[in-house]
Amino acid sequence: MRLWNLQELKNILNAAPVIKGWVITQESLNRRERYFLMDSGRLAIDQDREARDFSIRLRVFVRLGAQQDRQGESSIKLHGDQPLEPQLKALLEAASLADQAIWELAPSPVAALAPVQGHDPAIAEDIHAAMERLTTRLAGAIAVVQGAQFNSAELFVGLHEREQHFSNGLTHRSLQTRIYSEAAFSATGSGISDEYLETRWSSLEKDLPIEELVRESAERARHMIQVAPAVAGTFPVMVDSEVLLALFNGHLAQLSGANHYHELPCLKIGDPLIPSARGDLITLHLDPALEGGADTVAVSGDGTPQMRRTLVRNNRVEALVMDQQHGQYLGLPVGVSRGSVVIDPGTRSKQELIESRPRVLEILQLSGLFTDENSGTFGSEIRLARLHERESGRITYIKGGSISGSIQENFADLGLSRETIRRCHFENGVPSGSGYSGPAWVLLSDVSISG
Repeated sequence: MRLWNLQELKNILNAAPVIKGWVITQESLNRRERYFLMDSGRLAIDQDREARDFSIRLRVFVRLGAQQDRQGESSIKLHGDQPLEPQLKALLEAASLADQAIWELAPSPVAALAPVQGHDPAIAEDIHAAMERLTTRLAGAIAVVQGAQFNSAELFVGLHEREQHFSNGLTHRSLQTRIYSEAAFSATGSGISDEYLETRWSSLEKDLPIEELVRESAERARHMIQVAPAVAGTFPVMVDSEVLLALFNGHLAQLSGANHYHELPCLKIGDPLIPSARGDLITLHLDPALEGGADTVAVSGDGTPQMRRTLVRNNRVEALVMDQQHGQYLGLPVGVSRGSVVIDPGTRSKQELIESRPRVLEILQLSGLFTDENSGTFGSEIRLARLHERESGRITYIKGGSISGSIQENFADLGLSRETIRRCHFENGVPSGSGYSGPAWVLLSDVSISG
């Protein structure tokens, strides 16, 4: 039983002299989950679940006594079945301890917000029908696999409905759809087995390559038992969009007002994104209006209208990621602070990039990619890779060893594929995801490989 409603919460917040601003975010989640296994040679549903959840998060900004230039800030997940007063008391106590320079939420927009589409209309209309369509695709893809043993698969389909209320009077409603799929296979008829698991997130049904995911999982499971150990040295290395999504979204920190303000590693307008770049030059946009993006929004969390912005053009920084807080702190124009990373494609195909070097190590899967957004370094163990040798045409599958590199160094002689892809990544309980749209593959130079 709910003990209070939204209007009662607003009335209390507006009447409290200590509170100078607030943001209320309501989210309703409807998610379908299916888990699959093989039963008597046929794909069977092991578990079929439906989950529903409703949450309210409150972010408040408070005055700190007589200090005109300081404020406190804190946020909390509110529980509607518990009295409101003790929850607000705990929140205000926490906010009073979070001393920061004063800043103001964005003024309420005078013009209508630009429409964005962060959801799949067919899923929003009928999430159950969407699950049936995806299940049919999954079953069809698994049915044609040969030479590999199907182990398990999962499908999640979620619809997130959000409503944000700002103390400046702005109310904004949005929808987001999330789809997750995974499939695991192992080799057959070998006497040994090593499972290969492939996963993928998406916001749109059309962007979810279930057939490709199943085909690659089965094919690579067969190669997991036909591998050579990694050879130590430096190699041209090809990575895919999964790695690029993590690297570029992390590297946005060095283009942010937050890093400038906190004196962390950062780039200034006019700086090169990659020092001594001599390969394909990067043009990078941050797009909050990307259809089906992982972070497609009309307004940011501080109420600022969001529009696509070019941050880097031909390797030269021309704009920064700037929210209200750090824009006011630095005295710089506030701009885009949300959205998916969009990279302009190159002119060469994946195969042309591979053939441009005598040897290329193509990473197929890493065992957990580590990235450091402040240093630009990255590293991981190699789960599976293949070595392409141009003269002989030989392809050798590799397992083991580690990859380590740096964006500043290994992106200098860069090759961007002309094939493009759109990808998303979401974490449970996190309101926004990480998005990428751009080259499906990138060739890096002189990457260190340890055996």
